[in-house]
Amino acid sequence: MKIEWAFYQNGSDTEEVFYEKLDKDLYESKYQGHLYCISDECSAMIKFTHRKDDKKFYSTWNGHGDLHDIDCPYYLQHKGEVERKRILEEIELASVTDEHIINTIVNKSKKLKIKDKVKIQLRKLTTKKVLTGHQSSSTTLVDNGEVDENGSSRIRIFSLDSKHLTPDYVGYRKCVFGKIKHVYFHEDDGYAYINLENEQYPISIYLPQAFYADPTKTTREALVSFLATISHELRSKKELVIICVGMIRYKGNNKGINVHIISPSHLLINDKKYYEIITENTIIDNPYTY
Repeated sequence: MKIEWAFYQNGSDTEEVFYEKLDKDLYESKYQGHLYCISDECSAMIKFTHRKDDKKFYSTWNGHGDLHDIDCPYYLQHKGEVERKRILEEIELASVTDEHIINTIVNKSKKLKIKDKVKIQLRKLTTKKVLTGHQSSSTTLVDNGEVDENGSSRIRIFSLDSKHLTPDYVGYRKCVFGKIKHVYFHEDDGYAYINLENEQYPISIYLPQAFYADPTKTTREALVSFLATISHELRSKKELVIICVGMIRYKGNNKGINVHIISPSHLLINDKKYYEIITENTIIDNPYTY
């Protein structure tokens, strides 16, 4: 699995760095020792290599493989893959409440309004799974929808910028955020795409018929109205940022990536809810620093 992006932090100086933008001299003079996994929840450091044949690539810093989180695709690369896949299948099939998904989206919306992004160096708790070969310690799933006696959920739905989304994330549940490029509704089959920014891969928020299968939540007509408002605001050059939670899948032709959203409550655009956008027939200006 190829790591394409890394997060640079040196004091208050931060940026997101694509490996193709670096060379050996620039890396050693500025970035070496200050690159981290792009996931906010990982504390693994990243290193850059520029070989004599001009091949460039990122890799996890030696000894930092288990500092990626369990559902980061770069966690313990090439170690315990059979067991890791089993764990991820359990996480994917686990039930997650609407309330927790909504809270995840709202919290991400608040964080995107903060001007200065700082990489928090997290230390993994006892719930962290440690894989050795095909072995795994006996620990609790981190994404199983359970609530403890204090009413606190152990679920961690991690966030990812759409421009960093790669095929490595297929099969994961993520909170994806990104700038909307355009929308499309298929009249005959009744599904919709909201296409997002990404220079390497076609990325879409996919709204299937299941999105409006329950008429108490929304209808096909309401969805069409929602998409029409987005289209109108895009034509007026308004910057629209969507935040949503869904499973990441390949497109049907395997030439792109979809984020499957099955409920109107599982998304925000510019900090506005689905039905607020429909009833107001407009979307506020981008409130985020993103």
